[in-house]
Amino acid sequence: MRSVYVRPCNFVHGKHATFLIQKKQALPICGNRSIAFTHLEIITKKNKIQFTTISQVNNLSKQYQKQVQLDLKQIQKKRTSIGKLNMDQPILMGVLNVTPDSFSDGGKFNKLNKALQHTKQMIQDGAHIIDVGGESTRPGAKLISVKEECNRVIKVIQKIKKIKSCLISIDTRKSQVMKQAAKAGATIINDVSALDFDPQSEQVVIDLKKPIILNHSQGTPETMQKNPTYQNVLIEIYDYFENKIKQLEKKGIPRKHIIVDPGIGFGKNVQHNLTLMRHVSFFHSLGCPLMLGPSRKSFIGKIMGKKDSISRIGGTISAVIIGANQGVQFFRVHDIKEINEALTINQALHTI
Repeated sequence: MRSVYVRPCNFVHGKHATFLIQKKQALPICGNRSIAFTHLEIITKKNKIQFTTISQVNNLSKQYQKQVQLDLKQIQKKRTSIGKLNMDQPILMGVLNVTPDSFSDGGKFNKLNKALQHTKQMIQDGAHIIDVGGESTRPGAKLISVKEECNRVIKVIQKIKKIKSCLISIDTRKSQVMKQAAKAGATIINDVSALDFDPQSEQVVIDLKKPIILNHSQGTPETMQKNPTYQNVLIEIYDYFENKIKQLEKKGIPRKHIIVDPGIGFGKNVQHNLTLMRHVSFFHSLGCPLMLGPSRKSFIGKIMGKKDSISRIGGTISAVIIGANQGVQFFRVHDIKEINEALTINQALHTI
């Protein structure tokens, strides 16, 4: 069990990042020389915090220095491309819920024609991946059968596969749905339970040799928002992922096939969600690409109160930009056009 954690901070971008990397005053995030960091936040199990520049790491106490150096290697390591996606640019995953009861768009796209029309629009707007979900995992959602879930998603995946201009992920907790979806054309598995729900899921992912998105959640959709508690939300989720990744590697799932999602809104209150997004770079030392899914989540509504909007587009954009500026690679969102525009402007600003 580790005693110290490392969060890269004080980020610089674009030409400034490249210049400071050349001067050895900054280090790149995930091999991307257009995003770099000049400082580290060193956090102990007892929540003692120390800030240091990258040039002063060798001055740290010997008690922490070895772990910090190992983490720095993981933070800087270039992430392996998934499906030929450019990992140095934000990657957009478009949400396609073919359900009657999802929290935001339930019933809008659960007919085949409407699902395909929406898919084509998201691709046109800039989606790189279409995430097909047949079971709602909103707070309070009820479990459905494998048969019902497959009836909702398989034909949709088969049709999307014929478009051939994007990757397809299957948003499911069930091993049999994973199998059938992969056969139909899904190339990524997105499991909100991080393979904890179905005991057969780990072996299925091993056999399929598909990338897996591990989403952290506390509890189940039925219970997860009933007073979620953590002593330290960052450390507890980090420890969970670190242990999970080590277990999966031993069983045959390589780290390069794993994407980590801290699970915004899955067993977290507003403060937990804000802490995770504000400090999401904390998870880079896991050595995996990161994903954020803040789209239309309830934390936005709770912060906005009476000024809450149906689309919550402003809050979603804000959360996405905070993540992008810390080197997060994947964003699971509903409003592809608007998020793509915001990210494009954000990147343009970094070139100045």
